[in-house]
Amino acid sequence: MLTAQQVQKIISENEFLQVQLDDINLLLRERETELLKLREIAKNSISLKSTIEQNLEELSYLQHQLGKKQQTLQGSYKREAEMEKELLVGIKMERAYFDIHKKFESSTAQILDITGQLDETADVFKNLRDAKKKIASMQSELDILNEEKEFLHYENSKLKKRLESLQQQIND
Repeated sequence: MLTAQQVQKIISENEFLQVQLDDINLLLRERETELLKLREIAKNSISLKSTIEQNLEELSYLQHQLGKKQQTLQGSYKREAEMEKELLVGIKMERAYFDIHKKFESSTAQILDITGQLDETADVFKNLRDAKKKIASMQSELDILNEEKEFLHYENSKLKKRLESLQQQIND
């Protein structure tokens, strides 16, 4: 049979363990909140990756269109040279020359637009590289938090077993 002093010591230890258990549970809830935030960030990263992949497909299409426009532009240069020769022939040919010149300006404007889009794509690639670095960092943090969570669960389990043992000793 336990003496009053032993019972008091067990009660004191039990209260101390309960305080530790409460602290660990609070820490565990905080870690779980952090995990939820990290998961949300990971979801956003996936969405960003999808957007970047879509932009890459659009870039490929734009590069194809640029090649076509460059071919068209080269054709325009040749036609323009021919029209300049034919200018000497008459006024009708002069109108055709101005039409081709307008097409040339339009093609140049389109090329400038495509060049701007290519510049934007370079920025997207930089953002993708930065996002990948950030994702890797967050994954590392998530792994660390998962290990801490497992450790806290293990410690919590040990404390619960010890608490149960102490309670059983008190009851006996």
